[in-house]
Amino acid sequence: MQARHPPVVTWTCDAATVSELGERAVLASIFDASPDVVFGTDADRRLQYLNAAACGRWPDAVLASSAGELFLGAFRDTFDAATDRVLAGGSAARFEWGEAGPGGIRAWFVCTITPLRSAGRVVGCLCLSTDTTELKRDAERLRRSEQLMVDTQGVAHLGTWEWDISEPTATWSQELYRIYGLTPETYTPSYEAYLTMVHPDDRARVVEATNRVFHEHIPYSHDERIFRPDGSIRHLHTWAHPVLDDAGTLVRLVGVCQDITDQKLAEEAVHQLNSELEKRVAERTRVIEQSVRDLEAFNAMVSHDLRAPLAVMQMSADLLMRESSQLPLKISERLSHIQRSVVHMTKLVENLLSLARVGRAPLKLVPVDLSAMATACVAELRRGDPGRSAEIVIESGIRCFGDAVLVEAMIANLLGNAWKYSAQQATVQLEVGVLDSDGDPALFIRDNGVGFDMRDADRLFAPFERLHDSSAFPGDGIGLATVHRIVQRHGGRVWATSKPGHGAAFFVVLPGLSRST
Repeated sequence: MQARHPPVVTWTCDAATVSELGERAVLASIFDASPDVVFGTDADRRLQYLNAAACGRWPDAVLASSAGELFLGAFRDTFDAATDRVLAGGSAARFEWGEAGPGGIRAWFVCTITPLRSAGRVVGCLCLSTDTTELKRDAERLRRSEQLMVDTQGVAHLGTWEWDISEPTATWSQELYRIYGLTPETYTPSYEAYLTMVHPDDRARVVEATNRVFHEHIPYSHDERIFRPDGSIRHLHTWAHPVLDDAGTLVRLVGVCQDITDQKLAEEAVHQLNSELEKRVAERTRVIEQSVRDLEAFNAMVSHDLRAPLAVMQMSADLLMRESSQLPLKISERLSHIQRSVVHMTKLVENLLSLARVGRAPLKLVPVDLSAMATACVAELRRGDPGRSAEIVIESGIRCFGDAVLVEAMIANLLGNAWKYSAQQATVQLEVGVLDSDGDPALFIRDNGVGFDMRDADRLFAPFERLHDSSAFPGDGIGLATVHRIVQRHGGRVWATSKPGHGAAFFVVLPGLSRST
């Protein structure tokens, strides 16, 4: 669009006027080439001139009866007020205005209004508007960035400071004042005033670190305590970094200060809790050690004080039985019952002592060949019952890492149980192998015996618990309890699955359990 050049104010056409009109034509050509929005008015605010940029921004300006109509809303009133001041006082004025868009103000300008004079009087105004949109956006971004920094410092309890060493005081951030419980109105940051707030026990260390920054230009990072005006103590972690000029001379210090009081209090709480826990563990250990000593005393009592009377009873019954031909039948029968009971009680005592030894005997961990151990155990069971038909499958190469004596006792108990509870079958079927259990290899011993109800599985490994009638399957309920104790001592786990009349399967996970290929 071509710039609009309506006749400016008409004066008498003398030589001076012609010269003036020529100068205005030169100015008009300069304004047309400018990206700034330029327009001129007469003393009644009627538009007399618009450069190319102004015509592009206001294509309908020719319809405006007043220059103020170029502006919208409150900006029109601002323009009129500024123009009044220029026309009345003859001094330039400046104001900010914006161009509206669908989302609000889309462009911002700063308009400078200067008076146009002729023959010593103000005859109009020249208005030049510079686009400041990017400056405005940069300023807003800077404001938001500063606010974000303030907010972030508040969240992190992190304050910053800067000290130009040529000045007596430093500059603190808003958060640093908050950390110290101070305000800019009541406190002027200085090194001397800061030192008075440092805890006396930390002051020498702080002074030493500061001197090293000043004289050796070595940054520091340390914890310190400060007193707030209300007397409360805060724990801080501070960093200080020297800034040098090109000659290597210290010119200022910059630093960061973080309030770590909550962290310190939490650490103290954890330390106190640990101390309490250590006391409780020590007390619990003392109780356990006392229980172990009591158990050992009980075992000694069982071993000597209980077995001795049993031996006496056994010997007395044997002596009487030698004269059974001279005794009445009822007495002979009762003596036999006493002998059987003494034998059972003696065996029970031996089993109890064996279970106690499993719990306290030191482990001697070595590689163990479980396949060979199971094969030897089955051979022993066959020798004890040579007339029984049996089908035995033992996977070769099964190994683990454990105490050989205890692991052998575990295998003997598990296989002995399987052999015993399969006695009612025409052919005993036993299988020993390894399978995967939740990613861990597990040893299994499976039989075709009477099985058990899984509702009773939680009683399976408890001492003296029996799931079957002792008249059909003799025993004292110690074997599986021993197995459980041995597996526990090795840090493993043991469990069983079964169904009445369909046999049982026992599973054991032990350290280093594997099968060779």
